[in-house]
Amino acid sequence: MMNTVDLAITVILIVVSFPLIVAISLIFAGIDRKLHARMQNRIGPPLLQPFYDLIKLFGKERIIPNNAISSIFTIAPIIAVVCSVLGAMIPFLSILLRVNFMGDLILVLYLLAMPSLMIMFGGSSSGNPFGTLGFSRAVVMLMSYEVPMIISIGFVSFKTGFSVTSYDILVAQETAGMPLAFSNLSIAFAAATFIFCIPAAVGVVPFDISEAKTEIVHGTLIEYGGPYLALMKLAKSVLAFSLTFLSTMLFLYFPAYFNGFPDYNTWFNLFVSLLIALLVMFFTVTLPRTLFARLKIGQAFKLYWAIPIILLTLSAVSLIMGL
Repeated sequence: MMNTVDLAITVILIVVSFPLIVAISLIFAGIDRKLHARMQNRIGPPLLQPFYDLIKLFGKERIIPNNAISSIFTIAPIIAVVCSVLGAMIPFLSILLRVNFMGDLILVLYLLAMPSLMIMFGGSSSGNPFGTLGFSRAVVMLMSYEVPMIISIGFVSFKTGFSVTSYDILVAQETAGMPLAFSNLSIAFAAATFIFCIPAAVGVVPFDISEAKTEIVHGTLIEYGGPYLALMKLAKSVLAFSLTFLSTMLFLYFPAYFNGFPDYNTWFNLFVSLLIALLVMFFTVTLPRTLFARLKIGQAFKLYWAIPIILLTLSAVSLIMGL
């Protein structure tokens, strides 16, 4: 039972976590852009450039196309941002506050699917043919990566006693004294599946097929500008952070190694988890968009049905063999 002071601190942390996650997401985006530029032998923008871009866009005029369904066009960016931040808040607070929300992982999956859906619906509601074309491409991509991601989390649930609660998964890793991906071969393959799906879920090159600037002129974002475009870009940045942080919490919770240390505390856990999430972002977002050119929609679809099926099959076989 928490006393009044603990309860007040908990409430403050919950309230502060919303802007804190937004700030961390934008810093992650700034690091991604800097590393991307350095690997191309460019100086690149300042680390805080994503903040400057948002401030500039929020200062511009709000424009709604005449042919757009204005209610969907204007509300979609707001829902996308709110859902992406809430999707990150649950694992974030699970590590920081050690709170147990029964079945919260199902809610996280739902919340993290919403930004992609809102970007699709917002683009299709713009009344622009390129927005509609971007919508159809986004649907195909969604079908290719969403199912493997959910199945990979199903393996985690099975290994932790059919739990879909973030706290139980953290405790399972601390009890094992190592991340789940290192303690079970079946979870290692499941982790590879989830991490492999992140670049497509975030929609970065080579999987930015629904926006493809040189083909369909930004697709689903073609008619967005000013504050609405700022919200869409913010939702994508937060989604990238949310997915990398979630993968860290589920599969690569390295603080489990330090469970026996006397100075072990939740802020230390959060700091280490953020570093691991940053590393995951480098390999899933920065590196692919630096090394590869954009794929065609057919190529991406085949890739995301072939590789995850192989990895999930290996995971299932390992699980049956007790590995």
